[in-house]
Amino acid sequence: MTSSINRYSYNPTNFPQFEQLSASQNQAERSHPSAPLKDRSHEEAFPVRLASTRIKRSSGAGREFALKRNKPIKGVGYSTQPAVTASTGTSKPGVLCMTDGMDLCVGVAVGGEKPSQNAGKARVFHVMPENRRAQWEIKSYIEGLRSQGYAAKAAIHGGDSSSRSSVSKIQAIEATLGAMDVPIEFSSTGAGANNGNGPLGAVVEENGTVRFVTNLVK
Repeated sequence: MTSSINRYSYNPTNFPQFEQLSASQNQAERSHPSAPLKDRSHEEAFPVRLASTRIKRSSGAGREFALKRNKPIKGVGYSTQPAVTASTGTSKPGVLCMTDGMDLCVGVAVGGEKPSQNAGKARVFHVMPENRRAQWEIKSYIEGLRSQGYAAKAAIHGGDSSSRSSVSKIQAIEATLGAMDVPIEFSSTGAGANNGNGPLGAVVEENGTVRFVTNLVK
C-alpha cells in the first residue's frame, strides 16, 4: 500500500531528487518489519518536488543535513482529517525525518535524548490550523518520551503571521511546550505569507543526540 510508505530515496541526478521507496525497499529499511504499516490514507503525500527544490550546496549556514544516496529519509505531508495530525519519527541514527510545504501550517520537531545510553528519538509533526488536537498529540508524545527516561526538546518552524488561525495554532503549541518546560531550541515562524518557510527536520545522531534541520544540502 504505497500511501503508507513515507520513506524516500535521494538521487541527485533526477528531478524530483526524492523518490518514494517501493514496498520491498521500504520493508527492508524498517526497524520492525513484522509490525503493520501505519495507515496514511488520510494524509497528503510528502511534497517531493517542493522539497527537491530546497537542496543546495553547503554554505555553512547551520542546521544542515547532508543527503546521501544510500540513506533514505522519512517525509510526511499533512493530514486531511482535522482530528488527526500527520507525523513521522525514528530512533534510528542518521535517518532524517522531515516535512515541508508549511505556509499556514507549522512544523514541530521533537527530540528525546538519553545520554547515558547514547539513545535518541525524533518525531516531526506537520500541523494544520484545523488540526484541533495537535498540541495534545505533541504533549502525549513528549509524556511518552519522558516516561521512557528521555529528556525532551523541540523546534518550531512555519506558519503565517498574517493568518489569525495560523498564529493561534502556533501560540497554542508554544503554550503547551512552555507548560511542560520543554526547551525550544528555535522558533522560526510567520514567513508563510512571503513563501519564506522552508523544511523542518530532525535526525538522531550516532551518540543519541537529536539535531534539528532547516537546510538540505548535497
